[in-house]
Amino acid sequence: MMEQPGNREDKIATDEWMPIYLKGIEMGQTVKLTPFGFSMYPLLVGGRDSLLLKKTDRKLKRGDICLYRRDNGIYVTHTVYKVDNTGTYFLGESQQDIEGPLRDEQILAVAEGFIRRDREHSCDEAAYRFFHEIWLRLRPFRIKLIRIYRRVFRKSDY
Repeated sequence: MMEQPGNREDKIATDEWMPIYLKGIEMGQTVKLTPFGFSMYPLLVGGRDSLLLKKTDRKLKRGDICLYRRDNGIYVTHTVYKVDNTGTYFLGESQQDIEGPLRDEQILAVAEGFIRRDREHSCDEAAYRFFHEIWLRLRPFRIKLIRIYRRVFRKSDY
């Protein structure tokens, strides 16, 4: 059986390498992080695509992709769904449930771009923002849409 990207059994524990990434981010460097899960599918395919993360130096907005740490210690990269006076709410690309509110100190970095199929994209590109906003609005239908997408693009994703 072919191993799927994102197989956690063969990975180094996140707590062992994440401090190195966080130190680089804190020093103002852009860090390339390759997610291994499926929560950001179809935007990012775990084990194949990467995020370009930097220090959060501005007010977050809907559609930003951030690295944060849950209270249970798990590191997550998800999309900002909304920001209000109670905190920041996040949503995985393949999920329907909104997580939050998260506190500012939990948010560790924001993506300035991503690498998909060896091509770099800016998170500020108008086309990306436009289509990403449509995807955010399609939240109630995501599961069904992802099933269709996977059937159509199955061979090219992995």
